[in-house]
Amino acid sequence: TGNYARGGIAISRIMDCRGVAILPEGMSQERFDWLENWVENPDDVIKTFGTESNVKEIYDACNQLALDPTNIILNQFSEFSNHLGHYSVTGRALEAVFEHVTKDSGGTLAAFISASGSAGTLGAGDYLKDVRGTKIVAVEALEVPTMLYNGFGDHNIQGIGDKHIPLIHNVTNTDMVVAISDKATDEL
Repeated sequence: TGNYARGGIAISRIMDCRGVAILPEGMSQERFDWLENWVENPDDVIKTFGTESNVKEIYDACNQLALDPTNIILNQFSEFSNHLGHYSVTGRALEAVFEHVTKDSGGTLAAFISASGSAGTLGAGDYLKDVRGTKIVAVEALEVPTMLYNGFGDHNIQGIGDKHIPLIHNVTNTDMVVAISDKATDEL
């Protein structure tokens, strides 16, 4: 879905192989417009039911495609390389930015705050916690507070799917969960 799908499609084109993006029909038109310019065949963009909250339908479409042994599924919600990449690259990059910004004044990197999404980016928080003792705060949509209240519903925060805890989310290392309304993000 989202940026992971865009990256997968772009890399597929660079590697001269077929890539397929699966994302909910209610995602932003901007994402669909971008994909339309990159795929060779419009059928390579599969629109599943719902909005950002409808991740199960994406899993169902992946499972259907996986029945063909020639397909390789890179599911962002279960690819540990998603977490490890953010741990190794994003975490170190954020640490370097923090060191640069605070080089003259010092400071403590108290918390790393990231939307849960597929939980890949939360890997950067795991790195920062390991090397700096930084707290990890996972953000989710108030309209679907899955981690806070096992919530159900819909929201429109792009890139922050809900109604599940991704396999790669290191929940035992998460210190806090906060919710934000899609009304607040839309007003930005």
